[in-house]
Parts: sequence; structure tokens; C-alpha cells
Amino acid sequence: MQGLRALAVLLVMLYHIWFSRVSGGVDIFLMLSAYFLTASTAKRISRGERPKVLGAWAHRFSRLVPQAAVVIVSIIAASWLLLPSNKWPALIDQSFASLLYKQNWYLAANQVDYYNFDHSSSSPLQHFWSLSVQGQIFIIWPLVLAFCAVVWKLFFSKINFSWVAGAAFAIIFAGSLSYSIQITASNQQIAYYHTGARLWEFALGSLVALAMPLFEKLPQMLRRFGGWAGLATVVSCGALMDVQGQFPGYMALVPTVGAALIIAAPAPRRWANPAGILSVAPLTKLGDLSYGMYLWHWPLLVFYLGLSGNAEAGFLAGSVLIAVSIALAWCSTNLVEKPLAQWQSTVDFGGFPVGRQAQLVGGLLVLVIGVGAASIPALAWEGKVEYRRTVAATQSATENPGATAPKDWDPSPAALTLPLATDLEGEWQTPGEGCSGENSPDDERIIFCSQGGDFAPGKPVLLLLGDSHIQHWSDAASKMMENSGGSWIMVYHPGCRYGSDAARDVQECADFQDAAQEYVARIAPTWVMATGSMTAASYDEDGRSPGEQEYLVDNFDESIQPFLEAGSKVIAVRDTPRYEYSIPECADSKKSDTTRCDRAASERLNAVNPVDEWLDSKDYGSKVISLDLTELLCPEGTCKAVIGNVLTYLDDTHLSKTFVDSAADEFEAAFRRATGYKGHSSEG
Repeated sequence: MQGLRALAVLLVMLYHIWFSRVSGGVDIFLMLSAYFLTASTAKRISRGERPKVLGAWAHRFSRLVPQAAVVIVSIIAASWLLLPSNKWPALIDQSFASLLYKQNWYLAANQVDYYNFDHSSSSPLQHFWSLSVQGQIFIIWPLVLAFCAVVWKLFFSKINFSWVAGAAFAIIFAGSLSYSIQITASNQQIAYYHTGARLWEFALGSLVALAMPLFEKLPQMLRRFGGWAGLATVVSCGALMDVQGQFPGYMALVPTVGAALIIAAPAPRRWANPAGILSVAPLTKLGDLSYGMYLWHWPLLVFYLGLSGNAEAGFLAGSVLIAVSIALAWCSTNLVEKPLAQWQSTVDFGGFPVGRQAQLVGGLLVLVIGVGAASIPALAWEGKVEYRRTVAATQSATENPGATAPKDWDPSPAALTLPLATDLEGEWQTPGEGCSGENSPDDERIIFCSQGGDFAPGKPVLLLLGDSHIQHWSDAASKMMENSGGSWIMVYHPGCRYGSDAARDVQECADFQDAAQEYVARIAPTWVMATGSMTAASYDEDGRSPGEQEYLVDNFDESIQPFLEAGSKVIAVRDTPRYEYSIPECADSKKSDTTRCDRAASERLNAVNPVDEWLDSKDYGSKVISLDLTELLCPEGTCKAVIGNVLTYLDDTHLSKTFVDSAADEFEAAFRRATGYKGHSSEG
């Protein structure tokens, strides 16, 4: 059994580190935890002992928490020192979620994709999801077994307890598996972390534990054949099966049933049995360390990939990661877990309490110490973040002028750059309120629609149309319109560039473009502002720079025709530069010289604005206008990460609200120069 535990964790480590695939090892590990718990508890109940729920909780968690606390504290320290501060808020939340065994619900609520194998951008605490599910089951299972014991004593004392408990776990197995199949098909990302979708794996482990006397009555040859088939299945399922998007539904039966066949195989440690392989000394010794190996391998991998900049670990680096994981697991097991377990079993509080009560108190004390030891650095980290927010709030406007900073402006060395990288969630621009009245889109294909300003004099003056790259100018555009007595509407769909035929490959985007075209033509605003070009983030496989890849949106001219026919004028905005790295992360890691995050405009953007080139070949006159705001972001030919002590971007491609707000006057001046707009009264 220890060898099987080691095999399951080794599969998890190998597939995470080298193959970027799901191995099924986690499912086996979860199943085995229920097997051990049920086997030991059912045996005591069958002997007539009363189930001790509180004692079971204290025993299990006092074994789990110490190593987990050590790993969490290590991750907090490493993240605080090594990771950019924009990752801190989520990691602080995850530290508490992991410590309190609810990390799976945190990840589900935040829609974290377990199958996103860019591990360099993953959380070093993400793997605590399975330990959280396991911890929740360790709370539920003793209660289920205690309930079964009561039912058995009251109504079925003449039959074996295993039949009563088996019936209960069979019901849990059937219900959870059905639910798992259903939710995996409808929302796999939620299903992967959902405790209810995982209950059946634990129930299967419990059923195997209760059914062992029946398995032992089967012919040895049959059990031996099943065991070898199970071992082959466990080892190969991750490599042979495409499990992405299908776990933990019925597909997870493959590794777990394979593990069940191994458990049911003959136990004698002979080479004719799977036990002969699984009981070899290296595997059994690793079985003792398996919990620690699982805890350590993932953060080591995430930190290595993030700091090295590599997309994956090669053979040598992966081998080192595995060796270090085993070494750290040995340390945390033998220097933390086992000494505390030994102390708990022999603790003496001066004669009272004694025996089991003393062990219970000792276990609870270990829990308090473990949770407290991990909570203190997490709270200190959280306090650091709050302190920086307080300092930032007290800074004067002259310390963060942003786009209004004069050329000879000299920032204070002590002033924090805004927005703080820990507060980027508030940097998305969503001005105004939901579209209403005549402006309310009746078409459900339009999801995001907002409006502002004075609509009383008539139709809206400006309508912003497109994706998030039109959204990130919305604060400046809305302020300009409202200050001039005009009105505005914004209709957008993230990731869906209006007019792009290439984007129509995604049905949701195609639907939005069709619905938006009809809506805008019906509204017939004075101006329709849409992004006319498309920029790239990195060099392509042909060696072309991002600038060389900038192009006019492929079907832009045809897509704006209905607006022109409705009497609107079109403002074709040049796209903003994109980066292959996060601007806040880069600026945070290069505080001493943020210019190292800058890039030449000639590298990021085409030498000629594709919109201007297109308009030169057309005869739209004043009906279609080019608006190029590049100078705001790339003054004197350099695209800046920080301007006037303000981050220009909130990530790798979207402008920060703080910067756009600082550039509102410059935006308005550029808009007026391009369009001749002088205010609502002149437009009406």
C-alpha cells in the first residue's frame, strides 16, 4: 500500500514536471486516503468500539497540518521575496484558503483552469485544492461512519457492519458519480475542484476497504491478473488517455478502478504479484514521504519556471526538482511531522488529562500551533500590502502626474508608482451605467452595454464599439462627452475585435458582431469609434517584429458601411502596443530602472499607421477619420512602461485606468483635432 501511494505521487510529479498532463495520480491518492480511514475505523466499530469523531478529526489533522504549515510558510516567504507584488493579493487569500482547507472552493470561484499548463503563471499554492477536498472528506467521513454505527447497532446488529457501511458508501458513490458526470459535461473547471464531484472517489476507496474479505475469497489467479491489469492501467492512463476536460467524471474511473484492482490483488510480496514490485524498498520508503513529496514538488516547479523564464523543465532541471522535492519531504516528515506525532502519542500533562484524552488535547494543540505558525506570516504579508495602500493614498497629485508630467519632471524617489500592482483589479474601466430606455439592446447577443451623459437633446454623440481595446479608452471618452454636454454609449465584447472576420471563428464573437452592427445602425450616433488596426505582442515564427505584424482589421471597411449609410461618422482608432510580458510585473521587478521595461515604438508598431494607409486608398472624405493616440503611450518614439510615475498598462495589453484618467485632457485634444468636435451644441 505504501508503494502504491508512492507510485501515485510519483506519477503526479512526473506528469506535472515533464509531460504537462494529468496522470490520474491525484485521484488514486484521494481514493487511498478514504481506504485507510475506512479500513481502520470499520475494524474498530466491528469490534464493538464506539466511533470517536472528535478523536478522528484531531488525529488526522494533527498529522496533516504540520507539514502543510511548513510548506505554506515557505511559499509565503518565497513569494514575498521573489514574486511581483501584483500576485500578492491572490496568494494571501490562497494562503488562508489552503490553511483552512477550502482552496478548492477558492479556485472554483475564481475559475482557475487546472489544465492551463503554463505553470510559470500558476499559483504555487494551487495544488492545495486536492488537500482541501481531502480535509473536507476527513471531516465528513467519521460522521458517516458514526451514523452507520448507530444504524447498525439499532437495526442491523445481526449482520456484519461492513454491509451497513457499504450500503451508505454505495449510495454516496452512485449519487456523486452521477453528479460528477453531469457537472463535468456542463462546467468542467468547476467540477474539477468540486467536493461533491469528488465524493465518489473517496466512496470507492471505502467500498474497496469494506469489500476486502470478499475479494480474498476470489481465485488468486483472477485477482493476480486483475492486479497486473490495474497496475498497467495506473501507469499508462495519463499517457494513453486524453483526460483534459473529462476529469473527474466517468473518465476518472480508469485510474481509480485500476488502483482498486491492485489493492484486491494477492498480498504476498512475490514477483508473481503486483505487490512484489510495489513493496520494493525504494517505493515503500518513498511511500512514507509521499505526502511531503506532493506538498513540495508543485511550488518548486512553479518558482523554477517563473524565475527561469522557461516554459517547461528539461530532463536535468526536472530531475533536480524531483530530488529536491524528495529531500524536502524527508526533512518535513522526519523533522516536523513524526516528532510531533511521537510527542502527541506520549504527551503527559501532569496526570490530567490522561490516556486518549491527553492524546486528543495534544492533537488539538498541534493543530493550533500549526495553524498559528502559518497564519502569522500571512497576516504580516497582508499588513504590508495594506500599509502600502495607506502610503499611496497619502501621496499628492504632483507625485503621480501620469501623462501630464512635463519633460523635465523629476519624481520623488520615495513616491510609490500608481496604480499599486496589488490593486490592478480596480484598473478596468467601466464608466457610466447599464444601457436603458431606447438605448437598451433587445438582442441577448449583446452582453456589455453602458451609457452616460445627457441624452435629452437627442441621439448619442459618441458610440464606442469593439473589444477591450476600445474599452480601455472609455474613461477619457466618457469624461470628454459629459463635460461637453454630450452623451455616449459603449458596446463591447472582450476578445472580439469588431469587423474582424478571423474573430468570427468564435461563434459568440460572430453573434456579437452581427447584433452590434444592427444595434449601432439603429441608434445612428454622430460618431462611431472603433479600433481599426490590430497589433501583435511578440515576434512570429518568420522573425517578423510585432510592428511588422500590425495590420488593418481584416473586414473593417465592409463592417462600418451600415453606420455610414445610417448617417454616422466613423473614428478608426489605431490599436495600442502589446507586450510579451506584464508591464506591472516588469516595473515591479525593475524598480531601480523601469526604463528596462520600455520598448521602441518602431518595434511595437508599424512604421505607417495601417488606418492611414487604408484611408489614403479610399474616398471617404470626412466620414471616416483616423485617430492615432500613439504619442500618449510612446513619446519621442519610446513606448513607456511608466509615465509620470504611473503605470501605463494594467497587464500586457490593456491600459490602466489611472493612466487614462491622467491623459483625459490629452485624449480630448487629440479627439478634437482629428474630428473637429467642439461640443454637443455644435454637433446638434
